[in-house]
Amino acid sequence: ANPATTLMTNANLKIGTLDVPAGTYTLYTLPNSDHWLLIINKQTGQWGTVYNENQDLGRTPMKGSTLPAPQEKMSISFENTSGNHTELHVKWEKTDEYVNVTAQ
Repeated sequence: ANPATTLMTNANLKIGTLDVPAGTYTLYTLPNSDHWLLIINKQTGQWGTVYNENQDLGRTPMKGSTLPAPQEKMSISFENTSGNHTELHVKWEKTDEYVNVTAQ
């Protein structure tokens, strides 16, 4: 029901286990009971949940923790930023899933 989440970077990044060249990408998550995966997709401009797996740059596992109180609306934020390092957090319900991001 909304545009897919876009990530634009002017620097090469290390996102989790993925090397992400400077450019524009779409972010997706694949939740499951054990851990979530962050998906970096090369296709951009999608609406809602239009997703083409053949356009994946790659997938990386996310680390998780439990939020102290449920969060009704999903949020995506950068937190714990220091120098060229930050964390990309996806929060929803009782879950805080995150991945390390480093500018190279």
